[in-house]
Amino acid sequence: MKPSHFESLTSLLVGAAWALAIVGAGVGIYLFHSFGLFSVVVLAFLTALPGLLCVVIIEIARLQIKKSVHIARQTELLESIEALLRDRFVSHH
Repeated sequence: MKPSHFESLTSLLVGAAWALAIVGAGVGIYLFHSFGLFSVVVLAFLTALPGLLCVVIIEIARLQIKKSVHIARQTELLESIEALLRDRFVSHH
């Protein structure tokens, strides 16, 4: 199945957000490596945090879009089942 333009765009954005998180952590490590291990870990996490938040937000958006597509498909199937049952019930009475 061919991915839609939205899925391709969100995949690209997730990759860019991960890159931002990795670069942020790298910059945090590079700039603060002289302050000690604990400080480097904390500051690397803090500098990676914007990228990680972007990953979470984009993934939530992707999940919500997939959820709405599945709900629409289920609704369509349920309506077709209802129509079949209605036709069968009317034809027998």
